[in-house]
Amino acid sequence: MAQRDILIVDDDRQVREVLHQIFVAAGYNCLLANDGREGVEVFKAGRPQLVVTDLKMPGMTGIELLQQVRAADGDVAVIVLTGAADVKTAIASLKLGAHDFIMKPVNMDELLIATERALERRQLLIDRREYHDLLERRVVEATRDLASAYRQLQETYHSTLEALGSALDTRDVGTEAHSRRVHGYALATAHEHGVPEPDLPDLAHGVLLHDIGKIGIPDAILLKPGPLTPEEWKVMRRHPDIGKALIERIPFLRGAVPVVWSHHEKWDGSGYPRGLQGEEIPLGARIFMVVDAFDAMTFDRPYSKAKPFDVAKAEIKRCAGAHFDPSVVRSFFQVPDALLEEVRRKSVEP
Repeated sequence: MAQRDILIVDDDRQVREVLHQIFVAAGYNCLLANDGREGVEVFKAGRPQLVVTDLKMPGMTGIELLQQVRAADGDVAVIVLTGAADVKTAIASLKLGAHDFIMKPVNMDELLIATERALERRQLLIDRREYHDLLERRVVEATRDLASAYRQLQETYHSTLEALGSALDTRDVGTEAHSRRVHGYALATAHEHGVPEPDLPDLAHGVLLHDIGKIGIPDAILLKPGPLTPEEWKVMRRHPDIGKALIERIPFLRGAVPVVWSHHEKWDGSGYPRGLQGEEIPLGARIFMVVDAFDAMTFDRPYSKAKPFDVAKAEIKRCAGAHFDPSVVRSFFQVPDALLEEVRRKSVEP
C-alpha cells in the first residue's frame, strides 16, 4: 500500500499530539503545523493527501487554510474540526471543497472512518478524471487518424472503411467479417424499403463503422470472457457516444452518425444511449438493428451456434414492434434468401 500522508493543523499543542498519536497508531505518516500559515507552508512542501485542520485559529482560520491548500492542489482531501458554536461555518466549508467535518471533542473511531472515506473519495475522483483524460486522448488520437486517412485516401475511402469495419470486428471475439455481412444485408433491405439512392452511402458508412466507438472501451471489458458487471456495462454502453464523437467532425462521415449513435436503440424505447422510441430512431439505425440481429443469429459465435435463416426470421418477426420497426422487418423479409446467402458467402472470401 502506498504511504498515506496527513497534515494536522491545530494551534492547541495537546490536541495536535492526540491527533498525531491516533493517526500514527492507524498507520498514517503525519506532518504537523501550529497554525494556518505554517500549515500552508508545510502542505506546499510535503503535499500530503489529507489535511485535518481546526477551524478557529489565530492569524489564519481553517477556512482560509482550506481555500489555500485547495488552490495549490485541487485533489487534496480536507477534514475540518469544529466546536458546536461553529457548525454553520463547518457546513459552509463543505461548499468550499472540504470532504467532511468532525465535532469536538473528537471521537477516534469517527475520525478514522471519516479519514478513510475522504481518502477513498479523493482516489475515486482522481481515477475518474484520469479515465476521462485517457478517453479524451483516445478520441482525439482516433479522430486525428481518421482525418488523416480522409485527406490521404479520398479516392479509395470506401475500401478503407470496409477494412476498418473488419478490423473493428476482430476486436470483438467471434465477429470476424460481421460488418461486411451486415453492410450487404442493410443495403439490400434499404432497397426493398425504398430508401433513396443518395442516402445509401451514409447508411453504408454507418453500418461499416457502427462499433467504432469500441476503440474507446478498455480491452479488459471488451474482451472479457464472462458476463460484465453493472459498472462494466455502464462503460460498454458509452461506445455509441464515443463513436459519434469520433466521426461527427469528419465531413464525409457525418452522415454515418445516426447509425453509429443509435444502433442500440429499440423500437419500444428500451435501448440506449438515449432511449429513443419508434420513428424517433433514425431509419438507418432501424434497418441496422434488424440485419444485425439476423447476422448474430445465423453465424457461429463463441457463445451460440448459427440458426437456420427461417428460425432467425421467426425470432425477428416475434420481436417486431418491440425491438424492431415492423415496416423494416417486412422489407427485410422481401430480400430473397439467395441474396442473403450470396452476401454471407462473399463475406468469408479473402
